[in-house]
Amino acid sequence: MPPGALTSLRSGNWTSLNGAWAGVWGFSELFFLKEPQDVTVTRKDPVFLDCQAHGEGPVKVTWLKNGAKLSENKRIQVLSNGSLYIREVEGRRGEHSDEGFYQCLAVNKYGAILSQKAHLTLSTSLAFWASQVLCDNRKNPDTPV
Repeated sequence: MPPGALTSLRSGNWTSLNGAWAGVWGFSELFFLKEPQDVTVTRKDPVFLDCQAHGEGPVKVTWLKNGAKLSENKRIQVLSNGSLYIREVEGRRGEHSDEGFYQCLAVNKYGAILSQKAHLTLSTSLAFWASQVLCDNRKNPDTPV
């Protein structure tokens, strides 16, 4: 198994020789080359979450957000290498926020593996905070900045 591979699935195949089972055992592994990592971004920024799985093909990668399957759309895409690309991170409260825990699920004919969780966190923009403080200060000049 390559260094850094955290999860692996092994499955054996017996081969038949003239109708008799031969003692040849073959392995097919499914493991992650890259798993998603925690990331902090600001609203409207693009973000990539890495996920690259290796195994006997085809290997299909899907993504989960907070344990539920994530649907692709114009803004959210699973790339050909399995990584997730969010074109413009949304920070609205509730269901429309991209903040949460992400995992990739890799599946081939032998089974499936689930990556570690990666937390996508939205940072509060310093510019937004500064504009609020300045605006509040203009309304009440006695407030210290």
